[in-house]
Amino acid sequence: IILSLFCLVFSCSKKETESKTDLNSAWEIKVDNQRDYLSLDDELFINAWEPEKVVKNISEKINSGKAELNDYLTYVVALTSKWVNKKITGQDLEKAIEITNKQLEKYPNNSELYRLRWLAYDLKWETEEAKKSYEKALELNKNDSYIFSNLWALYRKTWDLEKAKENIEKSLKLDEKNHQALMSSAIINLWEKKYDEAIKSLDKITNNYVNHEILINANLLKAKVYEAQEKYNEADKSFLAVIWLWEKAESYEDYWIFNYNVASKKLEKNDELVAGNYLNYSKDLLLKALELNPESTYTNLYLWLVYHDLWYVNQETDYSEEAEKYYKKASELLEKDESITNEKKEE
Repeated sequence: IILSLFCLVFSCSKKETESKTDLNSAWEIKVDNQRDYLSLDDELFINAWEPEKVVKNISEKINSGKAELNDYLTYVVALTSKWVNKKITGQDLEKAIEITNKQLEKYPNNSELYRLRWLAYDLKWETEEAKKSYEKALELNKNDSYIFSNLWALYRKTWDLEKAKENIEKSLKLDEKNHQALMSSAIINLWEKKYDEAIKSLDKITNNYVNHEILINANLLKAKVYEAQEKYNEADKSFLAVIWLWEKAESYEDYWIFNYNVASKKLEKNDELVAGNYLNYSKDLLLKALELNPESTYTNLYLWLVYHDLWYVNQETDYSEEAEKYYKKASELLEKDESITNEKKEE
C-alpha cells in the first residue's frame, strides 16, 4: 500500500480540536528532471501519469527507425511509467525489453539501457533477470546514485533487508537528496518504528523537490508515519497536501481510510463523539470520491460501511436508507464487473 502510494480533499468538518483548511488553491506544475534525455514536455506528461501522450508523440519515429538513442530511452520510460487510465500491461513491458535489447546491440556500454531493462523485468517480477541487468548497469557506472537506490527494491523483494539497507546507504553517499533512497530509508524506518528518522528523510524530499509524483508519494508516506505515531493533526496536513497535488478519487479514498482507522481507534476507547466526527468526515470524503468516479464498486461499498457505523455511534439518526442505497449500487456494479473473479466477488 505504501509503495503504490497514490493521493486526495474539500469541505471541512471539525475533528477534536482541529479543523480542515480550504483547498481551492492549486500548485503550479513544475518538475525535477531526473534524466537529462527527457524533454521538459515529456517529463511533465510522465509525471502527470499521462505517458500515453509521450508514446503517441514518439511512436512515428520509433516505427520508422529514425529515432535516436534518447528517443528510445524516453519511449521505454513512458512504457514503464504509471498511467491514469490503464495499468502497465505485460505487452508494454515486453516491448520495453525488446527495445532495450536492440539498443544494447548498438550501445553495449550504456548503463541507462541496462537500468531501464532492469525496471521492465522488475515490473514483470522476473527478479533474477532484473538483478543481471542491474549488476551490469552498476559495473558500467558505479557513481550513479539511482542504480543503488533501485537495487534496494530488488533485495527488498527477496527480504534481504541488510543488502537493501547497504544499497540505500551507498546511494545517499553519492547523492544525499536522492528521493528514491530517502523514500526507501523512510519505509525501513517506518517498519522498524524509527518514526522521527523516517520523517527526517521525508522532509528532505518535500523541501527539495517540486515534482508532483515525488511529492505525492512522500506526503502519503509521511501521513502513514504520523498516523503510526498518532499525530493525527500532522497526518491531516500531509493528506491535504496530496489532494492539492492530485485531486482524484483515489486521493479521497486514501484519506477516508485514515479517518476511518482513527474512528475505529476512538470507538475502542469508547469515545463515540469524536469517532462520529471522524466517520462524518469519512462520509464526506467518499461522497467527493464518488463525484469523481460514480461507478466505483468499492467507493459505494465503503459508503455503505460508513453509514452503517454512523448508525452505530448515533442511533438517534436512521441511516438505514442511505446504507441500503449504496450497498445495492455496490452489488449491481460488482455483478457486472468483469475484471473481478467470481471467487473474489463472493469474498
